[in-house]
Amino acid sequence: MNVKTVKYRSLKACTLVAAGLVMLSSYTVNPQKGSVFHEMRPLQSDSVSLDDVSGYFRFPNRAAYIRFFDQDGQFVAQQTWDGRIYPLQRTGSLTFQSRDEAYQIAFIAGTDGKIDKAKILDRLTLEKVSFNPTQYVSLTADQLTPLLGQYRLQRDSNMEINVTKQGNKLAIEQLWDNKTIVFEAFSPTDFLNEELSFPLTFILANGTVKELICFESDRWERIDHE
Repeated sequence: MNVKTVKYRSLKACTLVAAGLVMLSSYTVNPQKGSVFHEMRPLQSDSVSLDDVSGYFRFPNRAAYIRFFDQDGQFVAQQTWDGRIYPLQRTGSLTFQSRDEAYQIAFIAGTDGKIDKAKILDRLTLEKVSFNPTQYVSLTADQLTPLLGQYRLQRDSNMEINVTKQGNKLAIEQLWDNKTIVFEAFSPTDFLNEELSFPLTFILANGTVKELICFESDRWERIDHE
C-alpha cells in the first residue's frame, strides 16, 4: 500500500487535548494538599515490557493521538499534532508519569491480556489503534466497496448519508444538504477529513459493516449497501 504523510493536524482536532493539559499544568504538585497528581511511587519489578505498552493511542474525539515509544533508551509520549515529547518515568508495572509535569498514565489490558487502552490525566481514556495516524494509505476498490451504501443516524431517523468512493478515496454525501465530504484512509476502516477534523470509523463483523462512527459518538446504521 502506498502511504502519504499527514502534513499537519488541525488545531480544532486537538482542542480537547490542549485544554486538558493547560488546565492540569496550572495545579501545584503537592500530595499533602490534595493535588490532582499522585506522589511518585518506587519503581516496581515489572512483567510488562515497554513493547507491550508502545504504540498509537486515540483520544475520545477520535481525531487526536499520542504515541508511546522508546527513544534512545528513554520511554516517551509524543503528541502527534505538534510533535511535543514528554519523557516518562515508570511508577509501576502498567503506570507511568511524565518526568517534568507529573501527568499520570495508566495502561489497561483487555480481556485477552493485551494492552488496548491508556488512561491519562486521571480522566481521559485513550484507545490503542493498530494503524499509524501520521500516514495516509491508498486503498483498493476491493477494500472500499464493503463500506459503501446508505446509512441512518441511530438517534435521528431523519438523518441519512450515502457513503461512496471518489477514485481511491471515500466520500460521504449528506442527504439533507447534498454536501459531499471526501476522506483519506489511515486503514481499511479508519478515515479522516483533515480540514474539518472529521474522523470516521467503520465497525465490521465477518466482513460486513455493523455501524459507522463519526466524531466521538455519532453512530450510523447501514440501511442499504452496494
